[in-house]
Amino acid sequence: MYRTLPVRVAATAAAFAACAALAQATTFVPSQTFKAGTRIQCTLEEHLDSSKLAYGDKFKLLVVDTSHPALHGSYIVGWITDVRQPTGSDRARVGFFLTTIHLPNGQKKSISAYVVNKRVVQINPAAQYQQRQRLSPMAGVPYGTVTPGPIAWQMRLGNGPSTVKQEQSGTLGGYVYGVSAHEPIVINAGTSVTVELAENLTIP
Repeated sequence: MYRTLPVRVAATAAAFAACAALAQATTFVPSQTFKAGTRIQCTLEEHLDSSKLAYGDKFKLLVVDTSHPALHGSYIVGWITDVRQPTGSDRARVGFFLTTIHLPNGQKKSISAYVVNKRVVQINPAAQYQQRQRLSPMAGVPYGTVTPGPIAWQMRLGNGPSTVKQEQSGTLGGYVYGVSAHEPIVINAGTSVTVELAENLTIP
Protein backbone atom coordinates (compact mmCIF):
# COMPACT_ATOMS: atom_id res chain seq x y z
CA MET A 1 0.00 0.00 0.00
CA TYR A 2 2.68 2.44 0.95
CA ARG A 3 4.68 1.53 -2.15
CA THR A 4 1.85 2.38 -4.59
CA LEU A 5 1.12 5.80 -3.07
CA PRO A 6 4.04 7.60 -4.79
CA VAL A 7 2.89 6.10 -8.11
CA ARG A 8 -0.62 7.46 -7.65
CA VAL A 9 0.70 10.88 -6.67
CA ALA A 10 2.93 10.93 -9.74
CA ALA A 11 0.01 9.93 -12.00
CA THR A 12 -2.19 12.66 -10.53
CA ALA A 13 0.55 15.25 -10.98
CA ALA A 14 1.01 14.18 -14.60
CA ALA A 15 -2.74 14.53 -15.22
CA PHE A 16 -2.74 18.06 -13.80
CA ALA A 17 0.27 18.97 -15.91
CA ALA A 18 -1.48 17.68 -19.06
CA CYS A 19 -4.60 19.72 -18.28
CA ALA A 20 -2.50 22.83 -17.72
CA ALA A 21 -0.71 22.31 -21.04
CA LEU A 22 -4.02 21.85 -22.83
CA ALA A 23 -5.38 25.03 -21.29
CA GLN A 24 -2.34 26.95 -22.49
CA ALA A 25 -2.61 25.49 -26.00
CA THR A 26 -6.31 26.39 -26.35
CA THR A 27 -6.73 30.00 -27.41
CA PHE A 28 -10.16 31.57 -27.27
CA VAL A 29 -10.47 34.37 -29.82
CA PRO A 30 -13.11 36.93 -28.84
CA SER A 31 -15.29 38.40 -31.55
CA GLN A 32 -14.17 41.74 -32.92
CA THR A 33 -16.12 44.31 -34.92
CA PHE A 34 -14.50 46.54 -37.52
CA LYS A 35 -16.62 49.64 -38.01
CA ALA A 36 -17.84 50.96 -41.35
CA GLY A 37 -15.18 53.29 -42.74
CA THR A 38 -12.29 51.09 -41.56
CA ARG A 39 -9.59 50.86 -44.22
CA ILE A 40 -7.75 47.60 -44.81
CA GLN A 41 -4.50 47.42 -46.76
CA CYS A 42 -4.31 44.52 -49.20
CA THR A 43 -2.28 43.37 -52.21
CA LEU A 44 -3.52 41.78 -55.42
CA GLU A 45 -2.70 38.08 -55.43
CA GLU A 46 -2.14 37.62 -59.17
CA HIS A 47 -1.63 39.54 -62.41
CA LEU A 48 -4.77 40.92 -64.07
CA ASP A 49 -4.97 41.84 -67.76
CA SER A 50 -8.27 43.13 -69.16
CA SER A 51 -7.50 41.60 -72.58
CA LYS A 52 -7.67 38.16 -70.92
CA LEU A 53 -10.41 38.72 -68.36
CA ALA A 54 -14.00 37.57 -68.71
CA TYR A 55 -17.27 37.86 -66.81
CA GLY A 56 -17.24 35.57 -63.76
CA ASP A 57 -13.47 35.51 -63.25
CA LYS A 58 -12.44 35.50 -59.58
CA PHE A 59 -9.59 37.42 -57.96
CA LYS A 60 -8.17 37.68 -54.45
CA LEU A 61 -6.93 40.58 -52.36
CA LEU A 62 -4.51 39.41 -49.66
CA VAL A 63 -4.81 41.28 -46.35
CA VAL A 64 -1.38 42.63 -45.34
CA ASP A 65 -2.51 45.33 -42.90
CA THR A 66 -0.40 45.03 -39.73
CA SER A 67 -2.70 47.45 -37.90
CA HIS A 68 -5.44 44.76 -37.90
CA PRO A 69 -3.79 41.61 -36.43
CA ALA A 70 -7.13 39.76 -36.29
CA LEU A 71 -7.30 39.89 -40.10
CA HIS A 72 -3.71 38.79 -40.70
CA GLY A 73 -3.70 35.90 -43.17
CA SER A 74 -7.18 36.68 -44.51
CA TYR A 75 -8.08 37.36 -48.12
CA ILE A 76 -10.98 39.15 -49.81
CA VAL A 77 -12.67 37.59 -52.84
CA GLY A 78 -13.88 39.68 -55.77
CA TRP A 79 -15.56 38.81 -59.06
CA ILE A 80 -15.27 40.36 -62.51
CA THR A 81 -18.72 41.51 -63.64
CA ASP A 82 -17.98 43.51 -66.78
CA VAL A 83 -15.14 43.71 -69.31
CA ARG A 84 -14.98 46.20 -72.17
CA GLN A 85 -12.05 46.11 -74.54
CA PRO A 86 -10.73 49.43 -75.89
CA THR A 87 -12.41 50.39 -79.16
CA GLY A 88 -12.00 53.66 -81.03
CA SER A 89 -11.94 56.46 -78.48
CA ASP A 90 -13.43 54.27 -75.73
CA ARG A 91 -11.00 53.19 -73.03
CA ALA A 92 -10.88 49.69 -71.62
CA ARG A 93 -13.13 49.11 -68.62
CA VAL A 94 -13.35 46.39 -65.98
CA GLY A 95 -16.19 46.09 -63.47
CA PHE A 96 -15.97 44.07 -60.26
CA PHE A 97 -17.71 43.26 -56.97
CA LEU A 98 -16.22 42.39 -53.57
CA THR A 99 -18.27 39.65 -51.92
CA THR A 100 -16.54 37.77 -49.09
CA ILE A 101 -13.59 37.74 -46.73
CA HIS A 102 -11.97 34.39 -45.88
CA LEU A 103 -10.45 34.26 -42.39
CA PRO A 104 -7.36 32.27 -41.33
CA ASN A 105 -9.54 29.86 -39.31
CA GLY A 106 -11.37 28.83 -42.48
CA GLN A 107 -14.52 30.87 -41.88
CA LYS A 108 -16.05 32.90 -44.71
CA LYS A 109 -17.92 36.14 -44.04
CA SER A 110 -19.88 38.40 -46.35
CA ILE A 111 -18.27 41.79 -46.79
CA SER A 112 -19.66 45.13 -47.94
CA ALA A 113 -16.71 47.24 -49.04
CA TYR A 114 -15.28 49.51 -51.71
CA VAL A 115 -11.84 49.73 -53.27
CA VAL A 116 -10.46 53.20 -52.57
CA ASN A 117 -8.32 54.35 -55.47
CA LYS A 118 -8.31 57.36 -57.77
CA ARG A 119 -8.64 55.03 -60.77
CA VAL A 120 -11.69 53.23 -59.36
CA VAL A 121 -15.25 54.51 -59.79
CA GLN A 122 -17.28 53.06 -56.92
CA ILE A 123 -20.65 51.46 -57.62
CA ASN A 124 -23.59 50.36 -55.49
CA PRO A 125 -25.76 48.00 -57.58
CA ALA A 126 -28.71 48.09 -55.18
CA ALA A 127 -28.81 51.90 -55.21
CA GLN A 128 -28.54 51.93 -58.98
CA TYR A 129 -31.41 49.48 -59.25
CA GLN A 130 -33.58 51.66 -57.00
CA GLN A 131 -32.72 54.68 -59.13
CA ARG A 132 -33.79 52.80 -62.26
CA GLN A 133 -37.07 51.83 -60.61
CA ARG A 134 -37.80 55.47 -59.80
CA LEU A 135 -37.02 56.44 -63.39
CA SER A 136 -39.00 53.61 -64.97
CA PRO A 137 -41.06 53.90 -68.18
CA MET A 138 -44.15 53.90 -65.94
CA ALA A 139 -43.07 57.37 -64.83
CA GLY A 140 -42.81 58.54 -68.42
CA VAL A 141 -39.04 58.24 -68.74
CA PRO A 142 -37.61 56.45 -71.83
CA TYR A 143 -35.86 53.11 -71.45
CA GLY A 144 -32.25 53.53 -70.46
CA THR A 145 -29.25 52.15 -68.62
CA VAL A 146 -27.96 52.83 -65.13
CA THR A 147 -24.34 53.93 -65.37
CA PRO A 148 -21.55 54.23 -62.78
CA GLY A 149 -20.43 57.55 -61.41
CA PRO A 150 -22.28 60.77 -60.58
CA ILE A 151 -24.70 60.42 -63.53
CA ALA A 152 -27.05 57.60 -62.61
CA TRP A 153 -29.18 57.48 -65.75
CA GLN A 154 -28.31 57.38 -69.43
CA MET A 155 -31.05 57.45 -72.07
CA ARG A 156 -30.98 54.81 -74.77
CA LEU A 157 -33.03 55.02 -77.94
CA GLY A 158 -34.80 51.87 -79.02
CA ASN A 159 -37.25 49.33 -77.67
CA GLY A 160 -37.04 47.10 -74.61
CA PRO A 161 -36.18 47.59 -70.96
CA SER A 162 -32.74 48.13 -69.47
CA THR A 163 -30.67 45.01 -68.89
CA VAL A 164 -29.51 46.29 -65.49
CA LYS A 165 -30.53 43.83 -62.76
CA GLN A 166 -30.56 43.96 -58.99
CA GLU A 167 -27.60 42.41 -57.21
CA GLN A 168 -27.29 41.34 -53.59
CA SER A 169 -28.06 44.28 -51.32
CA GLY A 170 -24.66 44.23 -49.61
CA THR A 171 -22.56 43.69 -52.70
CA LEU A 172 -20.45 46.68 -53.68
CA GLY A 173 -17.72 47.19 -56.23
CA GLY A 174 -16.40 49.51 -58.86
CA TYR A 175 -15.14 50.13 -62.36
CA VAL A 176 -11.50 50.55 -63.40
CA TYR A 177 -10.86 52.46 -66.60
CA GLY A 178 -7.82 52.33 -68.85
CA VAL A 179 -5.41 55.25 -68.76
CA SER A 180 -5.69 55.83 -72.51
CA ALA A 181 -7.46 54.43 -75.56
CA HIS A 182 -6.10 51.37 -77.41
CA GLU A 183 -4.50 49.95 -74.24
CA PRO A 184 -5.66 47.11 -71.97
CA ILE A 185 -5.84 47.52 -68.21
CA VAL A 186 -2.87 45.74 -66.64
CA ILE A 187 -2.53 45.39 -62.86
CA ASN A 188 0.50 43.49 -61.60
CA ALA A 189 0.44 40.95 -58.78
CA GLY A 190 1.43 42.57 -55.50
CA THR A 191 -0.17 45.90 -56.37
CA SER A 192 -1.33 47.69 -53.21
CA VAL A 193 -5.12 47.91 -52.83
CA THR A 194 -6.97 49.81 -50.10
CA VAL A 195 -10.37 48.40 -49.14
CA GLU A 196 -12.82 50.50 -47.11
CA LEU A 197 -15.70 48.85 -45.24
CA ALA A 198 -19.14 50.23 -46.11
CA GLU A 199 -20.79 48.23 -43.31
CA ASN A 200 -19.58 46.83 -39.98
CA LEU A 201 -17.64 43.54 -40.16
CA THR A 202 -17.69 41.23 -37.13
CA ILE A 203 -15.26 38.33 -36.86
CA PRO A 204 -14.91 35.47 -36.28
